[in-house]
This record gives sequence, C-alpha cells and structure tokens, in this order.
Amino acid sequence: MDVAREADVSVGTVSRVLNHREGHIKISEATQNQVIEAARKLGYQPNIFATALRTQRSGVIGAIVRDIGDPFLSLLAKEIQKKVREHGLNLLLANAEYDLDQAGKHIAYMHSHFFDGLLLIGDIPGDFAIINELRKSGTPYVTVARGQSADAPIVNIDEKKGVYMGISYLRDLGHKDIAFISDLRHGGVKEREEYFQNYYKKNSLFLNKDYVKTCHSERKEAVACAQRLLSLQQPPTAIFCATDLAAIGTMFSVLRMGLRIPEDVSVLGFDDIEISSDFYPALSTVRQPVGVMAEKAVNLLMELINGINKDDVIEDRILVKPQLIIRQSCSACER
Repeated sequence: MDVAREADVSVGTVSRVLNHREGHIKISEATQNQVIEAARKLGYQPNIFATALRTQRSGVIGAIVRDIGDPFLSLLAKEIQKKVREHGLNLLLANAEYDLDQAGKHIAYMHSHFFDGLLLIGDIPGDFAIINELRKSGTPYVTVARGQSADAPIVNIDEKKGVYMGISYLRDLGHKDIAFISDLRHGGVKEREEYFQNYYKKNSLFLNKDYVKTCHSERKEAVACAQRLLSLQQPPTAIFCATDLAAIGTMFSVLRMGLRIPEDVSVLGFDDIEISSDFYPALSTVRQPVGVMAEKAVNLLMELINGINKDDVIEDRILVKPQLIIRQSCSACER
C-alpha cells in the first residue's frame, strides 16, 4: 500500500512489478522504474516465502557446480548468474566438490525451498542417478557442460566439431604426429578423446596408441603425461589437450625439458579459460563460448519452468558451436 501511494499507482501494478508478473496490459518501463524506485526509497523487502506459497514461484534458480575450483566451470557459473539476473531472478549456487552425496544433499535442500528450477553445471561420476530422480520428480532442470550422453535436457559444446576443428588446424600446419592428453573422469572430456580417435579411423589415418595419454586435467599430472610423450623415441610434434589446464601443464613440461613452444612442440588446448591468453606463449585453444552456453541454458530452463502447450516443441538438446582461437602456441611443423 505504501509503495503504491509513493509511486502513485495501483496496488495491483505494484504487485505485478515487484513479483515480475506479466498481464494483458503491459506496464511501461517508466512506471516500472517508478515502482522500483519507490520500493527502494521505502526499504521494501518482499516476503519471498509468502510469494512462493501464493504463486508457486520463488524467483530463485538453483545451480550445482561439479567443482567451483575448475576455472572453466567457475567462468560458466558467473555467466549463468548474469543471465539469471537478466530474467529478474536470483541464483543460489552450490559446490558439489566432485561428491555425489553432497550433490544429492544440495538437490534435496533446493527441492524443499521453493526453487523454480535447477541447473547442473559439469558432471559428477555417477550423477545419472540424480538425473533420474529429477526426471521422476518433474523438477525443471537443465544440464550444462556435462557431455552429451545423458538422457536429459542438455546444453553442451559440440565436442565432435571442436575436436575435429583442432586436429584439422594442426594437420593444416603440417603436423602428422599429434598426441592427445585427456581426463576420462568427465563426460565431455571423455567424448573428446573418443572423437580424437574416431577422426583417425574416419580418415583412415594411422594413430600411434602411445600418443593417447589419460591423466587428470590438473597441471601436475599433465606435466608427467607430457614428459612421457616427449621422451618417446619418436615424440609428437604437436600435443592437443582436452582442457586448457592440461595444456598449461603440458607447456610447463615442454619448457622444463629445454624445448621451445611452438618451434619444437606445438600445444593446443580446449576451453579458453582466462589464463590461456595470459600465459607465455599465449595458448591457442578451442573455445567454449561460455556466454552463449549460459544464455541458452537459462533460456531453456525458463521454457521448462514456464511450461509449453503440448503442440509446442522445445529443443532440449542444444549443441553450441566451438570457436578456434589462434594465439602463439602452435606453428608449422618442420619435421
């Protein structure tokens, strides 16, 4: 009532603006700003639990991230928060820390506190059970950056296109001896290794099995993987890494062995985390455009939350096109 009096509008208009409700008659931007300013001036704080009980909406989206310490997932989570706010909603983020039980507890909490929908950012080994429970409960949810294998609404990079793009770039530079370092714990990264091997089969090319190495994407483990590759009798001239973290670890290893990048060994990453452009030499990589992924994930979740007519079709498996970012860590092969 006080906000309506201060803004010189009806109580209904105040309710619609503050609760983000549409109506048959559109409220002008000027009137919306007038209401928001009046509410701010009077220190109005909406009772979100009362609103949730009345409207069955809380205006809050839950997100569970596999590991907030992962630079790519952290960047993606930040972009998702921006997009959620653009919808006039709030995001509550929980860190699963690679722990399936912890992720389950986060989801149980979100279920009981009027969350409008959930985003699962990155995959956790064994999380298919959680996805099945979400499906059974009817909770609107979207998985983001967890690979393409789940029977769930997904927004993911086109892993195949990204891997093929990277190999083609290296081969165009004259590299034939290309190694690959990956981490099989993660769905999307595992798919990248599969597509790497499929590229060679599809094109009837010889693939040296010693060139395919599996390690965690942390830099220390990648250092050891790269050292083993470069100690082979015929080492690779290029190393394609399934993540930028692995690529940075690989670059440390190359430099420690007294080799030059890219003159002796070319290194290509995947993700385009913030440090990639700051490293020296700057890392060439296959970019996952986090802004696009975040926008598509939030838009898809909003469609699922708002519901659709039976005759409508929601595209619930969205693959985002990767981008090749050429910097300084790759050059023409001289061998």
